Amino acid sequence: MFYHAFDGYMKYAFPLDELRPLSCQGEDSLGGYALTLIDSLDTLALLGDKEKFGAAVEWVGKNVRFDINKTVSVFETNIRILGGLLSAHLIASDYATGMRIQSYDDQLLHLAADLAQRLLPAFDTPTGIPFGSVNLKYGVDENESKITSTAGGGTLTLEFGILSRLTNNTVFERVTKNSVRGIWSRRSKLNLVGAHINVFTGEWTQKDAGIGTSIDSFYEYLLKAYLLFGDEEYLYIFQEAYKAAMHYLHHDPWYVEVNMNSGATVWPLFNSLQAFWPGLQVLAGDVDPAIRTHAAFFSVWKKYGFTPEGFNLATSTVQNGQRSYPLRPELIESTYWLFKATRDYRYIDIGRDILASLQYGARCPCGYCHISDVETHKQDDHMESFFLAETVKYLWLLFDLAAGPDNIVENGPYKYIFSTEGHLLPVTPEIALVDEHCSYFGAFCNGGADHGYGTSASSTHQKANYTQFNDIQASSSLYSVSNMFTTRGYLKGVCPGLTHAQKLGISYSDEESNVIEQTSESHEHHSESAVESRVEAQSSNIILISHPVASQHDEVLESKSGSGDHVDIVVTADSDSMSHDNAGGSLGANTEEPTEDTTRTSKQTEDEEIAPNFQSKEDIS
Repeated sequence: MFYHAFDGYMKYAFPLDELRPLSCQGEDSLGGYALTLIDSLDTLALLGDKEKFGAAVEWVGKNVRFDINKTVSVFETNIRILGGLLSAHLIASDYATGMRIQSYDDQLLHLAADLAQRLLPAFDTPTGIPFGSVNLKYGVDENESKITSTAGGGTLTLEFGILSRLTNNTVFERVTKNSVRGIWSRRSKLNLVGAHINVFTGEWTQKDAGIGTSIDSFYEYLLKAYLLFGDEEYLYIFQEAYKAAMHYLHHDPWYVEVNMNSGATVWPLFNSLQAFWPGLQVLAGDVDPAIRTHAAFFSVWKKYGFTPEGFNLATSTVQNGQRSYPLRPELIESTYWLFKATRDYRYIDIGRDILASLQYGARCPCGYCHISDVETHKQDDHMESFFLAETVKYLWLLFDLAAGPDNIVENGPYKYIFSTEGHLLPVTPEIALVDEHCSYFGAFCNGGADHGYGTSASSTHQKANYTQFNDIQASSSLYSVSNMFTTRGYLKGVCPGLTHAQKLGISYSDEESNVIEQTSESHEHHSESAVESRVEAQSSNIILISHPVASQHDEVLESKSGSGDHVDIVVTADSDSMSHDNAGGSLGANTEEPTEDTTRTSKQTEDEEIAPNFQSKEDIS
């Protein structure tokens, strides 16, 4: 399956972005830089195809450039291009993977760093949440929309964090962490986040909370950023977000969309991007509900042969306007994780069913086609790059695991975290350990505590209208510099008696009670942030800070009261963290909203057919 589609792309579409598998032509869909080839690099490596992998890496290194006048999606460019480059670099540069390329000289890493620099202007907003699109040559267009999705702002931490560790430039990791903080600090009192937000005002423009379209990978990257980097802050946010999702969104075995402020059901809808969730639950350790939900989601696949983009739970019919299946991998991804966790061979049978649907329904002359209508199985002349990056990858991993795995993921030198695009991100010492680990005897330390990752001498690069982000040092008379270099569990023994939330300095900020005033003056001194936000909540100043021992370079976001120079730090005594959960799906290009034909209903008026499975569930802890 992989080579039928990959060879078709290389023969008929390369070096354009994507293949049109019915007409055997190519099209540029993202930036015009061989998107499908870059997205497929680590799949070639996973399959052990050293010849094609080496040739592809060499071609990309010599021919791909990002100094182009193209406006691209920050989200899609990050997960497909930046993630693809980083994953391939980490495989091609390491003898331990068995795929080391002799002539390779970090060309993909240099390309990744250049690309990330060109995405940085998108983060120059009052909230820290990036614009949805950026021009790779000229920065953010003056007419660019100020509305972005939660997934768009929260699905950047893995790729940018790895790049920071590989280049010793903290700016990439810092801006993406601030984006996550910007989203989370604007959650509702129910600990739910909406689907779309204004990056300037922080106002939610779509308040429907769910685990699918526009939000999905926000949850995924919270857990995976903790697993990859060991950052306790991500784990804490994930635990709180997961607990709220299971309480307000979970109607066993389905998930619905609710109003983020009231918790009232507004969309009793299964959308195909939700299918990543059982896999994320397996990764977090919450397997039982994952099994039930996966079975429910697969029942939709069995009914139609594919999962439609939207399936109305109240009417048990395909949602109008969301009838297509664009070769999405999420259900297969969850099937792989559940088989890995349970070794229950029913998941191999499920894999066979999915495989048969793709072979008999989606295979076309030069590749695999989108299904435009899951009821008629009409084919559409399009093949997204994620079909090669994820869909066939998870199928192959599933069957290889059943047969006795012989691949770098299962038998390789490292554990791997999969990005939301299915890219292999190894948990190596260079990536997983930061400066504080240099105190360990024999631990990895890139040049010592004074020169490794996290030092203040991070390089910044200005080009065109790039925004220069400078390190902002967090200082406190209560902590000495030596306190900065503690273990990954840096909270242990610090500030005894504080809750987890207080230790991490995560405060509550309610949209309704905050008034955000923007300042547009330019700041001459390099250490001042581009925009200051004054946040007022009733009589208290609410701010979001990181714990001073967390990292030498974490930014401290300050709110100054009145004309005084002091900073009021307000944290809430949130309950201690609960245990476990989650995994994610690619947002893709689909942002269509449910149509008016969807039954907007509350829990009290839902259809009798699904009422038995649609009862509220007690909060799990």
